[in-house]
Amino acid sequence: MLLKKISALVCFLFFSCISFAQDNNEQNKTDKVIDTFLQCDSQFFEQLSEHEQVMSQYVDLTKTPDNVTYIPVESTQQSGNNKVMFKKPFMYHNLKVIGYQNIYIPTALSGQFFYWGFIFDNKEDEIINSLNNINWSLYNTNIYIANTKIYDRKAKPSAWEDDIYAIDGVIPRFGTINKAIYLEPVENNQSSIFCSIQGDLDKEMIIATRPDLKPIIEKQEAEREQRIKAHQEKMQQEKEKQQSQSQTNPTETNSKDGDNI
Repeated sequence: MLLKKISALVCFLFFSCISFAQDNNEQNKTDKVIDTFLQCDSQFFEQLSEHEQVMSQYVDLTKTPDNVTYIPVESTQQSGNNKVMFKKPFMYHNLKVIGYQNIYIPTALSGQFFYWGFIFDNKEDEIINSLNNINWSLYNTNIYIANTKIYDRKAKPSAWEDDIYAIDGVIPRFGTINKAIYLEPVENNQSSIFCSIQGDLDKEMIIATRPDLKPIIEKQEAEREQRIKAHQEKMQQEKEKQQSQSQTNPTETNSKDGDNI
């Protein structure tokens, strides 16, 4: 009887250890995803691909034609449809990750603004205390900012440098790009951490940072080219029509003295 009890205890401990190891391994993988996200570059999408099986337990993933894994939202430009809540939360440094948000704001004069990041079921002070390796500073009364960088496309050589002039209300000047992490409160005592890249962005810089956007950018380019082509064809048709009318109805020259006999 004693041997049976010992055997059962050993089996219980063995499977408990296996379960703990599996949970710990899964935690390490989700940690890597968030760790690379905080770098605000393409590594995030590489980690999503590498740990797709684990991340798919929490949120549906999809791939671009170039095999870039990303978290889809219904619309990046509609405030009510630019986020997805997870099937179940996962923990990161004692913080509860519950969703993902992806925002795109195009402007006519100030460039393009991209924001992507995670929603936490935690208040700002909890996040700041848990992620104390990040040097947070106040951006305004409600939002914190960190890891501010600037890229001057006119500089030789061009490279990302620390941006000490990241101030609320000041947009990137022409020819420059800004990058940073933002921490801001949302409803129900929750918070969001966003990566942002904004300013005078070209196609190459966007894709280098956000490879998931390549199909969207190429689609926009194709649509723009079609509109330009359609406009050019319309203008050519109108020009040809005017020329045809001019040849069909030439201007008659009238003499004020009448015809000579």
